[in-house]
Parts: sequence; structure tokens; C-alpha cells
Amino acid sequence: MTNVKPEPEPKRKTLRDEHARLTRERIAAAARRLFARGGYAATTLAEIAAEAGVAVQTVYAVYGSKAGILGALRESVVAQPEARAFYREAMAALSAARRIELFARSIRWRWERSADVTAIFRDAGTADARIRAGLAATLEQRRAGIRALAERLEGELRPGIDVAVAAAVLDALSLAEVYAELVEVQGWTPDAYEVWLAAALARELLCSS
Repeated sequence: MTNVKPEPEPKRKTLRDEHARLTRERIAAAARRLFARGGYAATTLAEIAAEAGVAVQTVYAVYGSKAGILGALRESVVAQPEARAFYREAMAALSAARRIELFARSIRWRWERSADVTAIFRDAGTADARIRAGLAATLEQRRAGIRALAERLEGELRPGIDVAVAAAVLDALSLAEVYAELVEVQGWTPDAYEVWLAAALARELLCSS
């Protein structure tokens, strides 16, 4: 009879692990506030530490640098499971109108939680070429997803609208800057933004709108 080794039990999280997670989150949240308020280049690690209520050495130990914190914030934008789930639903939807609605919902969900991080990245990119390169890679990843959606809409696009034009329209109308202008400056609710985005995209792109 073959001896089967039992599966190792998953490592249990300790209070120390939980404290480390909370410290990381507190530092990242403090940096996010300060970067948005005073700019990436002007914000110091000492200011971040003071805002987070930790020692500067702790910030260094956890993130190493401002760029390290910015990288973590970038991941928080990219890895949003709810927004990704809505996008996957959009790609799987049977009708073009439903694809547009779910895409608008995914965009609203993403920018409602992270439009400020996108603005921080653009600001930081003006001072650091490596950050500009990272931002360009993130934007290309976004555009690849948008191109894939535009291809799913092919066959239901208005006359004169091809996949390339559809992708450009999807990209332009769903930029974080548009969300920020309408919601943060003009005072729209996120719900109103989502409804507008879905209607505007359908009107510009689809035969039946």
C-alpha cells in the first residue's frame, strides 16, 4: 500500500502578520493622501511616516522608497477583482448593449476607488522616467483590454465605425480624467456617471442606439 503524505496545513496568520499588513496599508494610505495633496516629488518619506504614525525606518523597511509605495498603489489599481469581474461579464455578454453596460460598470467601479491614484502616477511620471515607463505599460494593458472589447462589438457597430475607432472611443470616454471632471469637479454621483458612460458609448458606437 502506497503511503500518501498528508497535505501540509496552510500557514496560519499570526498577530504579527496582521500587524504587518495593517502597517503596510496605513503607510500606503498616508502616502496616497499626501501624494494627492502636495504632489509626488514634493512629498518626503518623513512626511509619509508622520502621516502614518510610524517611524521613517519602518517606511524604509516596508517599501524601501517612494517608488516602492507608488508601485503598491499601482497594484491596487490594476488588481481590482470586482472591476475585473464586471469586465469579464462584459466580454461574455450576449448583446452589444449589455457589453457596454457592464463595461461602464467596471470603469465606474475602478475609478470610484482609484481615479486619484491614476492622477498621482501621471504627476510622478513627470519627475521620474522609470515611473513613466511603468505608467505606459499600465496604459497599454488597459488599451489591450479595450481593444478586445471593441472586437467583441464588431458586427454591431454603427456604419463607418470600425474596431480601431470603437477602441479609441471606448478609451477616450472612459479615462480617469473624465470621471474626475464629472464626479469630483462637476458633482455628479458615480451612479450618474455610470449611466452617462453607458448611454454615451452606446449612442456613439452601436447600430441600435
